[in-house]
Amino acid sequence: MLALIPILLLSLSLSAENIYEFSNETIEKDFIELSQEISCPLCAGSSIAESDSDIANDLKNVVFKELENGKTPKEIKKKLIEFYGEGILFMPENKISIFVLYGFPMLLIIIGIFFLLNFTKK
Repeated sequence: MLALIPILLLSLSLSAENIYEFSNETIEKDFIELSQEISCPLCAGSSIAESDSDIANDLKNVVFKELENGKTPKEIKKKLIEFYGEGILFMPENKISIFVLYGFPMLLIIIGIFFLLNFTKK
């Protein structure tokens, strides 16, 4: 019985993407990738691909229409960032913010280890 749960979840996720009729495979691939990169503004920690909320469905429709109109994924991300801010993406485009997010704590740990080793020698 527990083995059927992953199959059920997979079938639900596949059926959600079959709602749209794509003009080519590249657009479909870009749609799937963008849907997984864009976070749902309503649901904490889930992408619009995983969410069935109204706003997630609206965002999926926007992404689909923009891709079909010839926009690139980068242009769509830029438009969403302008409207919702960097938080709409799971991985922010701004490289400085990524450094601050991950680099600063690592820098603090290295400084802490340095002071810890210097004080234990004395």
